[in-house]
Amino acid sequence: MQLILSRDSLLQAINLIFKASDKRHNMVILGNMKLVVTKDKLMLTASDLEVELQASLNLPQGACIEAGQITVPATKLKDIVKLLPDNQSVNLSLKDKHCLIVSGTSRFKLNTLPAEDFPHLGEPENAIPIQIGRESLTSLLDKTQFAMAIQDVRYYLTGMLFELKDNLLSTVATDGHRLALARTAIGGVDGITLDAILPRKAVLELQRLIGELKRLMPSHDNQITLNVGREFLQVILPFGEIDKDGNIQNPTVVSFTARLIDGKFPDYRRVIPVSTTRHALIKQDELSHVLRRVAILSNEKSRGVVFNFVNDSDLEIQATNAERDEANEQILVKYQGEPLEISFNVAYLLDVLDVLGGEVELNMTQANGSVLIKQQGDVQHEYVIMPMRI
Repeated sequence: MQLILSRDSLLQAINLIFKASDKRHNMVILGNMKLVVTKDKLMLTASDLEVELQASLNLPQGACIEAGQITVPATKLKDIVKLLPDNQSVNLSLKDKHCLIVSGTSRFKLNTLPAEDFPHLGEPENAIPIQIGRESLTSLLDKTQFAMAIQDVRYYLTGMLFELKDNLLSTVATDGHRLALARTAIGGVDGITLDAILPRKAVLELQRLIGELKRLMPSHDNQITLNVGREFLQVILPFGEIDKDGNIQNPTVVSFTARLIDGKFPDYRRVIPVSTTRHALIKQDELSHVLRRVAILSNEKSRGVVFNFVNDSDLEIQATNAERDEANEQILVKYQGEPLEISFNVAYLLDVLDVLGGEVELNMTQANGSVLIKQQGDVQHEYVIMPMRI
């Protein structure tokens, strides 16, 4: 195996897939990155058996001197290429089971493992393709991912539900204390229904890749295809330079494949309040500022704040802690219903407010009942928070 290519092209491909490698895994080879060189392509693959990322680069004529394949330590390869001078060419070759990296006066020799031993995650079978704009997918992920559980014996809560129904693609996340729901209309899926749970790590990795796509190609709202099978979700993302006609030049195509969680997501519709008797309308920015100030004196463990709706225009927000410090602020609201005192985890509230804007609706019934939060006039996003006892 031997090829010569630009340092910048190689580094971009490595950076796009590097985070899928896992040097802490029991399988040592998963700390490596697989390199496959053919006459006209270089394919790099990283995997942790939950997420697999593959970057494919078209090689210029003469770049491939000898086809072949090998795996090399991912972190070492990334660090070496990153610190090479810009605009240099890199010569990668395989000799005596070692990978040689030569650039200018720099020369490195890395241990390798056989490419044949690198596991392949799999491909979605009988996949249902869903086409969605980059900005729409970004919004679905950004507006719900914060509510995923980090650790939970209910393993299906440590992921995000993708649900397709009635020409709407919804993403749903919940950790049992709060729930986030976002929807967007999808074309070309008449009569198709599906639900798939994408693991937390895969959600965050997909977010990162789409963020990179937006950073590198800001003016190009790529149409992204989600291929959803029974066990896997696969996304193909084209990175490259945009010419004056809007076409992608010198593409690096990244294939994202993730193993879906095998489980049944809870019926989230049952926890969304349908009829509520108390309603408050508050400016998002004002409420966020007040909560951040009051939270300074909240209990470090419970993070509790108390909302006291005293009349139709005044909301008192209070916090105390074990040292008997107190914070108290008042904010203007438009409130309908009987007076109510209700307590929340301030971190949960701020997570929701950070993805909303304008005026925010709080729809409540009683002090121990779930609260539905929405942005006024927005029917595509809904958030539910359970109150707490202080």
